[in-house]
Amino acid sequence: MTAKLQITIHKAEGLEDVERFGKNDPYTRVLLDTGIHSDSQRTKTIPNAGKNVSWEQKIIIADFNYKTQHTLFVEVLDKERHDDELIAFTGIPLQQVLSAPGQSFRGRFDLYKHIGNKKGVIFLSIGVIPSGETDPVLPGNEVQGQSQFYSAHNERLKQLFPKQYVPDGELLARISTQPHVREA
Repeated sequence: MTAKLQITIHKAEGLEDVERFGKNDPYTRVLLDTGIHSDSQRTKTIPNAGKNVSWEQKIIIADFNYKTQHTLFVEVLDKERHDDELIAFTGIPLQQVLSAPGQSFRGRFDLYKHIGNKKGVIFLSIGVIPSGETDPVLPGNEVQGQSQFYSAHNERLKQLFPKQYVPDGELLARISTQPHVREA
């Protein structure tokens, strides 16, 4: 059975500041699979938002199959000129949405760093739109939602952002063991 999944990405709070100069320029990406080439959708980038950001943006994922797609994966990234940087991520079990009244859920979800530590919170409204319907009725009250650190999601991000997964001590060791070349 396919339907649509509507996600309203409201805001995030308590994000880690990953910028060396200035403030985070965050955007959020959502997907239903952890494969390296999985389809994803994203919000607009909010320049100089810092640790707290508001998007208030609706995303609709067509062809949502609730029998085979059980988790919504959320990634908060910092827009950079060359390579974007991972801020935090989470996996949201969709069973809490499917079992909610009207198959709609409004909640705040913990975000995680690549080492599994909690860092920040993202606020989402998630609703299932059955085939032939238009919009879900989203609840007004916000509750603490279930989210978790998924190792498969972490592995996906490790492939996409390898520089961020090198421990600082290891990076320093790599730099100090590089041969020094003097210019003549």
